[in-house]
Amino acid sequence: MNTLYDAVVTHHDNLAAWLGGTAGPEVLERFRAAHRPDFTLITIDGVKVGQDELMTGLSTAHNAVPGLKITIDHFEVLAQSADTTVCRFLEQHSIGTARWTTAVLAGTQWLTVHETAVL
Repeated sequence: MNTLYDAVVTHHDNLAAWLGGTAGPEVLERFRAAHRPDFTLITIDGVKVGQDELMTGLSTAHNAVPGLKITIDHFEVLAQSADTTVCRFLEQHSIGTARWTTAVLAGTQWLTVHETAVL
């Protein structure tokens, strides 16, 4: 069992449950707590979003995509040290979209994510 893979899947399950409307605010808080305060996201549109901006957007997005499911495939660890991991995976959304995601985790917390749309 790959515990990092399991953590990535659980993280995206939490996101899908929030956006899909099946989760309460404790799930959004768990999602927030999984990120470092200096977290950044480069979206599929090329926009850099910080932790505060991401969480503000998500706080108003409960049930924005009813029934959303997110599947993680082609997971691979690209580099790993004692306290940092770089991984890449294919994130497929049940609404028919997909993105390649490269993530850097510091310990167990997300530090940065870069998404690239699959066209």
